[in-house]
Amino acid sequence: MESNNTFKIASIYIGTVIGAGFASGQEIMQFFTRYGIHGLYGILVASLLFSLVGSFILWKVYRYQIQSYDQLIEPVLGHTVGKMIEGLLSLLLLSGYCIMLAGSGALFQQQFGLPKLSGILVMSFVTFIIFLFSIRGLAWINMVVVPILFIGIMSMGIWVIFSCGFTLSNEVGSTFNVYTGNWITSALLYVSYNSIGATVVMCSLLPLISSPNAALRGGVLGGMGLGLLAMFLLLPTLILYTDINGVEIPMMAIASKLGSSMQIGYGILLWFAMLTTAIADGFVLIQTIEKHLLGRHIWHCLFFCIAAIPLANIGFKTLVNALYPMFGYMGIGVALLFVFKR
Repeated sequence: MESNNTFKIASIYIGTVIGAGFASGQEIMQFFTRYGIHGLYGILVASLLFSLVGSFILWKVYRYQIQSYDQLIEPVLGHTVGKMIEGLLSLLLLSGYCIMLAGSGALFQQQFGLPKLSGILVMSFVTFIIFLFSIRGLAWINMVVVPILFIGIMSMGIWVIFSCGFTLSNEVGSTFNVYTGNWITSALLYVSYNSIGATVVMCSLLPLISSPNAALRGGVLGGMGLGLLAMFLLLPTLILYTDINGVEIPMMAIASKLGSSMQIGYGILLWFAMLTTAIADGFVLIQTIEKHLLGRHIWHCLFFCIAAIPLANIGFKTLVNALYPMFGYMGIGVALLFVFKR
């Protein structure tokens, strides 16, 4: 039973982080591929940090019986400031959910030739059904989807290696990011950037954490899984960097080189990655809503999913450019709160 919960926790951790930016390869390109072979070292550092952060957060959740992120914030910042931060976190969770809906719309439009609204509505409907089952739905969908993502992403990486050979593009590493400086600081920023959603979601996983060992193993397994996935995204982008540099969805561009069926298949994988992140963000926000509003769970879920649709119509790129940097700054603050709590 405990081993099953460990896998559930790790799957939710991975599913929360591996959203559109991760699975598309864009985040890997920005944070690691640009450093060439040194990007491999960056992935190893990030994997270790993900394991440490995940284990530490989950252990804290079990140790102090934390059931929601407000129980983390208010004891440290006080009631007034804590409520302000909770409000901002709720806004960011709503934004994250809307970004995944918008991403689904963009994917349906660009890759499958369907109306953008159809992609938004499909994502909204599927998440609504899963939200009805609360944490059981969150755990089940991640246990099903995360292994599929592993198989798909690793298969793509292996296919590229065998098709193109393990020869890195001579352009890799020629352009360095002046904001991140080097692969070490880039790895640190990457983990911080992704810590906000993971931290907030893991604050809601107490029912799944049966012991301190389950917490530690779940964090380590999740961190190692993220590192392995990142490695199999990094290798194809290193090999084909010259061809995909500047492309909005690098992994989709790589898939198109391997045939139309592979492109469609990876489009489906990318949609699943968006789904896991959308569910994680929405699940926590619905829990927050239910603490303040009376009513049946089904109506809260329905209201939330319908209210998010107009916001998702703003557009994927617009939402990402405007809101993703905020997640990075908030991630640092929330991580520090966990370090200094009690």
